[in-house]
Amino acid sequence: MCDAGAMRVNRKIRLVLTAALLMVTARAMAYEEIEDLVDIFATGGRFIAMVDGRRNFSEAYRSDEKILWQGAKGEVGAFLTSDRLLAVSVRSGQWNTIYLKVNEKKGQPEMLISAHLVVMLTAERIVGFGTHTGGFIQTRMPIGESVADRAAEGRVAVVVTPARAFGFSSYRRGVAEIRFKRQEKVVSLKTTYNLIRLRTSQRLITLKSEDAVWRQFDLK
Repeated sequence: MCDAGAMRVNRKIRLVLTAALLMVTARAMAYEEIEDLVDIFATGGRFIAMVDGRRNFSEAYRSDEKILWQGAKGEVGAFLTSDRLLAVSVRSGQWNTIYLKVNEKKGQPEMLISAHLVVMLTAERIVGFGTHTGGFIQTRMPIGESVADRAAEGRVAVVVTPARAFGFSSYRRGVAEIRFKRQEKVVSLKTTYNLIRLRTSQRLITLKSEDAVWRQFDLK
């Protein structure tokens, strides 16, 4: 009995220390600043990106193509039109283009942007583009699931459904997915410049930008 009690105490101490370490790490990661290095504008029938105030990238657009959204922040910029998503970064060397599917054109996709990432959400898929992703990355939206929460900050972005979470890092050409356990509910979501922190009814789940791997700590 004494051994079992000591084990429970030690486990609680480890959980407290882990949570404290994550809080310190989050604070250290939260205050990174970066200049706005990308400017974008549409003029003369062309999409223009100016990167670092020196390099210009140009892409033509049709007269019937409508701009639904545009944004530039930090090292990335993007246009969403009635036909496609165009994105550029300080490392891309050109505009990158991905076309909307037929059903995606019926409703306007939701857009997220941070200093290093652009994310597009539709009923069919999640599309990401980052400073170091080498182009677009995407994953299918699971059938019957809807977006419950989402966030983008610095080098990370996250999309949460009732059944799982999708993590994006500007360093990774891929999407990190983690599924929730049966009856597990998301309690809170927080992002800092390099860290995603999800707290559920059963676990603390984190993802760091440098390796884009979900890590979990049981709370029970």
